[in-house]
Amino acid sequence: MALARVRAATKRVIEFAQRVVSTVPVVRSIVTGLVRIELIDRSMAIAAQAMLALVPLMVVLTAFLPPEVTDLALDRFRDLTGIGEGGKGLVQTSVDPDQVRAQVGAIGLVITLLSATSFARAVQRMYERVWEKRHIGGMVGIRRSSLWLVGWLITLQTLAALGLVLTKVTDLGAVRYLLQGIGASLMWWWTSRVLLFGRVPWRRLLFGSLLTGYSLVAYSWGSTLVMPAYVASSAAAFGTLGLILAITTWLVGFAGVLVVAAVTGRAVVEDTEVRHLALAVARRVPVLRSRVSGGVTG
Repeated sequence: MALARVRAATKRVIEFAQRVVSTVPVVRSIVTGLVRIELIDRSMAIAAQAMLALVPLMVVLTAFLPPEVTDLALDRFRDLTGIGEGGKGLVQTSVDPDQVRAQVGAIGLVITLLSATSFARAVQRMYERVWEKRHIGGMVGIRRSSLWLVGWLITLQTLAALGLVLTKVTDLGAVRYLLQGIGASLMWWWTSRVLLFGRVPWRRLLFGSLLTGYSLVAYSWGSTLVMPAYVASSAAAFGTLGLILAITTWLVGFAGVLVVAAVTGRAVVEDTEVRHLALAVARRVPVLRSRVSGGVTG
């Protein structure tokens, strides 16, 4: 009986979802976009590139940079992923700076930095697939990806400092979420514009960037509730490998949020009904009329 009820409930949910998709154009556009871009494959690709590029980069930078800088980076990584102090401690104890410096050397450091751009290129391909733009590779793409990666890492550090200040200044979670979301949205707004090589206007990227920024902040906040226990159990069972598995799981979720937000952003700004609604609102606010008209037609 219980199994029959579950099947009936599942059938009703599926039928409701099908009705929504068939009757709401913007939802249909989002679903079509997610199918076209291959959500799961794209998310796995971004997560894999992040794992293979950013984790070795973190290890190498931990060995070569001053302890004060690496501590701040690890704190940001801990806050972003929600792995907790235990996970941060496991990362620190897993790295022997002297051994890394001896084995890597200056040439290895340069190679690691260049290989880290693979994550940037994966994100670039995702945005190009979402907006159906030709891929730009070669030295031009590598140079743009390298510049973006440096700016992205610096911005993450800035957002970490902002989060620390906000924690000390206010106890209101809503205020911190609002301000952190603004910072993250600006970062991803700039990211999408840079990695698309300016081929999509700023105004058309705005909504998707806002959705990306606030969704990722919410994802990060939610991670603090789930990840510490998950990291602890994985590390207890598999040691350092357990930490890697936990971080990989987090990265897949991060990439999924990034892809869904980008697809949803394009679907919303290009939807006819949303455009008419925006124009109707703009008519009530004359100052915004010309900007909205330009934004929805550009």
